[in-house]
Amino acid sequence: MVPNASSLAGPRAVGIDAGAARPAAAGIPGRTQLAPRAAQAPRDLALGAAELRGILRVVEDCERATTLPAFREATLDALSRHLGYRNSAFFLGQTLEAAFQDQRPSGRGLALRMAGPFLERYRGLEVFSDPESLRLMRERGLVTLEDIGNPARPEVRLRMERFLRAHGINSKLLLRLTGPANIGAVVTLLDPRPGAFGPRDRAIAAVVGRHLGNLLRFHVRANTGPAVTAKLSARERDVVRLVAEGHSNRQVAEALCISIDTVKHHLTHALVATSCTNRTQLALAWQREMGPSTSSSGPAPTRD
Repeated sequence: MVPNASSLAGPRAVGIDAGAARPAAAGIPGRTQLAPRAAQAPRDLALGAAELRGILRVVEDCERATTLPAFREATLDALSRHLGYRNSAFFLGQTLEAAFQDQRPSGRGLALRMAGPFLERYRGLEVFSDPESLRLMRERGLVTLEDIGNPARPEVRLRMERFLRAHGINSKLLLRLTGPANIGAVVTLLDPRPGAFGPRDRAIAAVVGRHLGNLLRFHVRANTGPAVTAKLSARERDVVRLVAEGHSNRQVAEALCISIDTVKHHLTHALVATSCTNRTQLALAWQREMGPSTSSSGPAPTRD
C-alpha cells in the first residue's frame, strides 16, 4: 500500500524553512539558492505539503510498474514530472560497485545525452566509485560532488574534469536505493548550476530513496517467473552462472574453452528463454534462484 502524505514525512520532521529551495514541478515553486548550513542533515528538515504530494506521486507512479525495467523508467519519469529533476540516470548492478559498470543505464535529459560518451570512454571512472565515496554512500544513502571534494585518484579526477565539466555539469547527487543484498541500485541527479542540490534536495532524496528502496525489493523478487535454470541448456547454465558471478564475456569464454561469439550466442538465447532484457537482469534472476554466489556449489562446466 502506498503511504499517505503525512507518513512520508516520518517522525524526523521538525519544521519548515520558508526560504528553502524546492524543485520546479506541478505545485512546487522553482528552486532558490539556500544559504550554507553545513551542520544540517536531510533528517533535520521537514518538507512542505507540496513537496510531500510530489513524493507521493513519484511513489504511486513507480508502484504501477510491473517489471524491474519498467520500474527504472518510471522512477526517472516520475522524478522529472513530479519533482522537477529532469536530468537523471538509473544504474543497476549485482553490487553497489557493479552498478557503476551498468552497460545500459536508463537516462533522462543531460544524462541521456551523456550516456554514449560515458559508456565508451569513462565507464569505470565514475567520480563516486572510489572507496571513500562508496563508504559515504553506504553510510548516508546519498552523496554529492561537494561531499567528495577533489578526488585523490588521478583517473577519477580526469573523469570529473574532462567529462562532467565538459558537459556543463557542476552539481551531481547520487542516491542509493537499499534493495536486496544481491543488487546495487543508484539514481543520479545532474544539474549545470554549482551547488544546485542543497539541504532540501537531500531531504527530498532521502524520503524518496526509502520508499523506492521498498519498491525495488518487491520488483527484484517478482521480476522473473519460476525456474530460470529449467529454461536453459546445460551450457547456457554454465554461461549464465559465470555471468552472475561477475565475469566478462572474455573470462567466460576462457573458463569454458569456447569463443566469445559462442558466449554471446548462449547469452542471447538465455535472455530470450527467460524473458530478461539484459545481462544484469539475467544475473539477478539466476542469483535469486541459485543464491548470490554459486561458484563453490554449482555444477562443473560442461565441455563442448
